[in-house]
Amino acid sequence: MINVNDKLKSFRTGVNGRKGKTRAAGTAALGRSFTDHLVQQVDEVAKPSLNQQLDHLRLALDDAGANLERNPSLGNLEVFKALLSNLISTATKGAYQVEGIGAGWSAAEKHHVVKLIDHEAEELLQLVLSEQKDKIKIATKLVHIKGLVVDLLS
Repeated sequence: MINVNDKLKSFRTGVNGRKGKTRAAGTAALGRSFTDHLVQQVDEVAKPSLNQQLDHLRLALDDAGANLERNPSLGNLEVFKALLSNLISTATKGAYQVEGIGAGWSAAEKHHVVKLIDHEAEELLQLVLSEQKDKIKIATKLVHIKGLVVDLLS
């Protein structure tokens, strides 16, 4: 008959009486540590929702658009374009789902179906784009003028 305590001692100390793996090596062998799991859980809980992210980006875009209207400089233009691009990409990733259907290995050989999965995000995107029309026109004119200046210099 094997004593359970003896068996546990052999697991803790190893066969030769030496201690086995260190604590760090033991957790590495299992994958991720408790701390890694805890940080992941906290990040998932603390991560803002899609609507919160879009509202934050919308407010930042409004501020950047106001700055662009007051002072139409290239720096303000770059900030506005970056925020607009970030808002559009965040909204489209959250609002739509694209599926490739059909045979074929490449995307060109497949048919793509776009599904609307978050109607509120799509409405917010349309609202922001309609509100920012004038500022987008200013940005377009600045890009056109910047292109003309580059053409004159070259």
